[in-house]
Amino acid sequence: MTILKKCLKTTDMDLINFPQNDKRKMEFHKKYRHVGISYPGVPKGWVPIFERAIVAIEKEMWPGWMSFHLKRLIHWLATGNSVVCIKFRWAERLRNFCTHGQMITDIKEKYATLRIYGHFREDINKIIREAETECEKTCEECGNTEDVKINDGGWLYNLCPACTETIL
Repeated sequence: MTILKKCLKTTDMDLINFPQNDKRKMEFHKKYRHVGISYPGVPKGWVPIFERAIVAIEKEMWPGWMSFHLKRLIHWLATGNSVVCIKFRWAERLRNFCTHGQMITDIKEKYATLRIYGHFREDINKIIREAETECEKTCEECGNTEDVKINDGGWLYNLCPACTETIL
């Protein structure tokens, strides 16, 4: 048995062999990596809301005349697809010029709401607030929008009655 296999736990192996739903999120991540997102920690019920928000943010952030390929190339040359690294300074300046210095640095669920962190102008902040408001009314597990309440089972969850019974 190799050292790598000894170090990897069962949960780590599950991350390497992505379930089908995670493959879809991963493909979306690859398509929109020029916005600055890393692999997002978004509950499966909020994925459609998250994806709509990222598409809207991308349209506001980058010039409309640029192709996806060119946007991804500039982002990769500037950051190496990271939010903490600068690969080429000239490409970073070009990316900042094109996006007005805007970039997503983190996406996650916190306190039963969607959180999108980064450097943005007011028009993108409005898109983020709308997505956060929509997530507050949507079940994290199934995406149901009827009778969703914040439940505290030691951790805050936005759940519908059916998911509350199965999870808590």
